[in-house]
Amino acid sequence: MRFFADENLEQPIIERLVRVGHDVAAVPSGQEGTTDPVVLAVSAAENRVFLTNDKDFAELVFLKRQAAAGVVLVRLPRFSTPAKVDRVLEVVAEQGERLLGVFTVIEAETTRRRPFLSVRRET
Repeated sequence: MRFFADENLEQPIIERLVRVGHDVAAVPSGQEGTTDPVVLAVSAAENRVFLTNDKDFAELVFLKRQAAAGVVLVRLPRFSTPAKVDRVLEVVAEQGERLLGVFTVIEAETTRRRPFLSVRRET
């Protein structure tokens, strides 16, 4: 799978995804702090599922209807980093291509998926 990691995503998650064969891009060094709409647009343009810990992306895709290839929101506040890595990798392996075109929320015991509404493409 092709992913785009938000700058708030833990580095061990990125490293493990790459280690198991996924293609993971991120905000280039020196461009940290790029706005959420811009990083989501880059992710969509590159057809990459966006990985984040930031709930604000739900507003972008559902209320503002910004285009996205897919969004995965990691909501594991009480997990240690190694446990979070394991849970994210478990869901990615389980869901695979079903992460495309949906907003997925990874929680401790559940994974929720919600299809995007009709999306307005940015020009």
